[in-house]
Amino acid sequence: MALRSIARGVQSDNLSVVLRALRRLTRLIGRDSETNERTDDWQHCIDQLSELSVLDALLSLVEHQDPTARELAVDALANWPGERALGALMKLSQDEVNEVRASAVGGLEEWPETLEATDILVAAVEDSSWPVRWRAARALGCHMGRDAEDALFVALLDDDSNVRCAAGEALEHHNSDRVRARLRGYFDYPSPHMLDAALDLFGAIGTEDDAQFLAKVGSWMNLSQPSQVKRWSRDASKRIRARANR
Repeated sequence: MALRSIARGVQSDNLSVVLRALRRLTRLIGRDSETNERTDDWQHCIDQLSELSVLDALLSLVEHQDPTARELAVDALANWPGERALGALMKLSQDEVNEVRASAVGGLEEWPETLEATDILVAAVEDSSWPVRWRAARALGCHMGRDAEDALFVALLDDDSNVRCAAGEALEHHNSDRVRARLRGYFDYPSPHMLDAALDLFGAIGTEDDAQFLAKVGSWMNLSQPSQVKRWSRDASKRIRARANR
């Protein structure tokens, strides 16, 4: 009954009804907010909704003149399998509305094996809108390879702290030896107040050698805010040693 109600809603001519149905749909087929897992009956729901022409309705709604309708349709498509959904996400990643573009970029996290999706995310870390850059950085944690890694190191020094933190968390999923080696080169950066995420990442993946290196950071560099960097460095060093002593 709920599935049929959602299907009727997304195919309605009434915009308010459509928006409510799209929100219900995303709650139904989206990942759990705590576990990030699909529900056991996710594929069954997708199959039934497909029979009710919901995918066709979503692909029509991404062309809607109302940006909220496009954004919510993209949110639903981000949880829908198949090439048709992917094609819509890639197209909407270039939408003129920041919120729509951010939702589409975030949805590409589900397509780590698709080179074109990775290329879009790599470009998106330099988008003019910080929510787009933030969603791109988060998504690149699932996309492996040097291009994705290079983009995340760009995001690690983003002007926005949300983007920097997302990049740091994403890099935890990449090659740790290579990431640690690159991180060491960051500590002569001319704006040390932007090293918060880099140092936090070091604390998450660093080795004992890195802990010794971090203990020296700030004492032998000409940094504009040495006390702040020293504190971050000490915290990262403590995290490394605490992890080693478990």
